[in-house]
Amino acid sequence: MELLKSGVLIMGMSGALLLSGCGEDEAGGGAEGEETITLRAATGLSAQHAWWEGAMVPWMERVEELTDGQVEFETFTGGELVSVPDEGKAVLDGTIDVGIILPIYQPDQFPMAEVTMLPLSYSNTEIASNAWRQLLESEEELADGQTYFDMQFADFKVFPISTTQEYSISTTGKEFNTVEDVVGTSLRTPSRIHEVYAEKTGIDSVTMPAVEMYDALSRGAFDGSFYSIADWSGYGFQDLFTYTLTGVNFGHFNAFIGMDEERWAELPEDVQEAMVQAHEDIFGETISIWNERAEEMVAENEAAGGEFVDFADLDPAVQEHFNEGIVETWVDYAELLESNGLPGYELVRTWRDLIIEEGGEVPEAVMDL
Repeated sequence: MELLKSGVLIMGMSGALLLSGCGEDEAGGGAEGEETITLRAATGLSAQHAWWEGAMVPWMERVEELTDGQVEFETFTGGELVSVPDEGKAVLDGTIDVGIILPIYQPDQFPMAEVTMLPLSYSNTEIASNAWRQLLESEEELADGQTYFDMQFADFKVFPISTTQEYSISTTGKEFNTVEDVVGTSLRTPSRIHEVYAEKTGIDSVTMPAVEMYDALSRGAFDGSFYSIADWSGYGFQDLFTYTLTGVNFGHFNAFIGMDEERWAELPEDVQEAMVQAHEDIFGETISIWNERAEEMVAENEAAGGEFVDFADLDPAVQEHFNEGIVETWVDYAELLESNGLPGYELVRTWRDLIIEEGGEVPEAVMDL
């Protein structure tokens, strides 16, 4: 735990703190006569994670700067107060005021959040991040007069942050020289979309949050994972993975900085404006960090003997095997949502169009959906 800005933190009854979020000016920060607003901010991710280091921290610092110290943040990382993926629940029940929300981990609550994990022909962090932000901020109706935001995150004040870099497949040594090498490989799957894809390609699916992977991989519990190379440093995976398949895109994991909508409404208008401005100021920073970290991870992993294999260099039969499930995964995900009364096809078409608008590419058959 740390205070991002120096000053004495006013602590009272926790219920009063969460309702008011503020103390008197003499507690430190803010102009004379202004109340100091102290907000609890938390993530289950490590303090070194790119979303915390590259988005949350710069956002908080910018908010403090724009409010002249009227707003201060009390921060908790690495599960000190809230574990992954409980940040959303903690925001809504008042345990914390603001957090990094990871909706893909909770498909029962946010079933349409996984759309960013659909495999693509081409994309990068900037393309996917801009498309994700557009999706959250879009006024286009998906069904029954509701937007994507209305249908998924109406209880939150949402500040979109970048997606991860594109997901690759990495293993602790298993190589994919033949189709038989692929079938039966056990990989951690971060979303239902990857579970569908794994089923199509004969891969054994293992489901667990990323924060639990290191120990499991170290024990040899499974062979590897669908994962973003740039995100390895947040968990130390660069020390474990020795074989990585690149040149094929297995989607982008998303997140946002979130507050309870009612808690947001209680904040003074000038504080709200500062938070919005701070978000505008820092949105692109995490995109750059993902790219920088990817370069660092590749160099570090190669120096330790890690191998990066381009998809185009695989045996043609292996390429075909990997490719055949991509379009079916788009269809199956749309059908899954439709079966639960959600606009699955409208959602995947919207995501497809946003990706293309930002400069990405999808398989030709996806254009016909």
